[in-house]
Amino acid sequence: MKEQSDWQDIKINKRSTDKVYFESPILQSISDKIDFLREESKEILKELDSTEFKQQIDEWDLEDLGVEALNQISDIVDEIVQFKDEIIDSDEIPEEVKEYSKDFKVALNRDADYVRKAKRRLARDDYENNERIVQFCDKAIEVNDSNWEAYHIKGIALINLDKYGEACEELNKSLKLNEDNDNARLYLANAYRLNREFEKAIDTYDSVLEKDENSFDVYKGKAFTYYNWKKYDKADECFKKANSIKFLDEKSKEIWKACSD
Repeated sequence: MKEQSDWQDIKINKRSTDKVYFESPILQSISDKIDFLREESKEILKELDSTEFKQQIDEWDLEDLGVEALNQISDIVDEIVQFKDEIIDSDEIPEEVKEYSKDFKVALNRDADYVRKAKRRLARDDYENNERIVQFCDKAIEVNDSNWEAYHIKGIALINLDKYGEACEELNKSLKLNEDNDNARLYLANAYRLNREFEKAIDTYDSVLEKDENSFDVYKGKAFTYYNWKKYDKADECFKKANSIKFLDEKSKEIWKACSD
C-alpha cells in the first residue's frame, strides 16, 4: 500500500480549457458559434451595466449588435439543418426513407424555407455567403424543381461568384417558370453582358423596355454593354437617356465621358 507521501507526489494535469473539440467540421462550427454568443453576451451585459454606456448609449451600435447576434443564431440553425440533411442523404439510408423524407419536405413547403434562408443571406451582401446561398437554392430545387424563385436567387448568387454562364442557365430556368419576372430578366441581361454575350444582353434589356420604357437600370446596363462592345456612340446615347431618368453615379459618369471623348 502506498504511503500518503507517495500520493502527494502524483501530479494532476488540468486542462487549460473546457472547450470541447469535435471531429465533424460542421459540429465544430456550431460549437464555435455558440461559444461566440456566450462570450459576446458577457460583454454585452458588462457594457449594459457600465455607467458610461448608460449615459452615452448609441442606438445605431445596438442595432448593429442585434443584427450580428441574430445572424449568428440563424447561422447556427442553418448548420444544424445542414448536418441533419447530410445524415438523411447518407448512402447508408434506404431509398424508401429518403423518398419519404422528400415527400415530407414538399408537404411542409420546405423549398420555401430554403429560399427564405437564401434570401436572408443574399441581403447581407457578403461575398462569402454566396456559396451557401447556392446550396440552399439547390436544396429548394431538389424538393420542388418548379420553384422559380430558387433558380432566380441562385442565378444572382452565381453572378456574385463570377460564374456568369451558369447564372444565365439558372435565370433562364426561372423565366421559363415565371415569364413575368422582369427582375430575373434584368439580372439575366447583366449576366449576358458580364459573360460578353453582348447581342443577347441587348435583346434581353430591350425585352424589359417593352414593359417599362423608362427603366434607369436597363439604359444603364445597355450603356455599359455598348461600352464593352466598343460601340461608344450608342453607349453615349444610353448614358444620356439613363441620366435623364436619374442622376448617374460618378463611375458611370467617368465612363460616359470616355464615350463622349
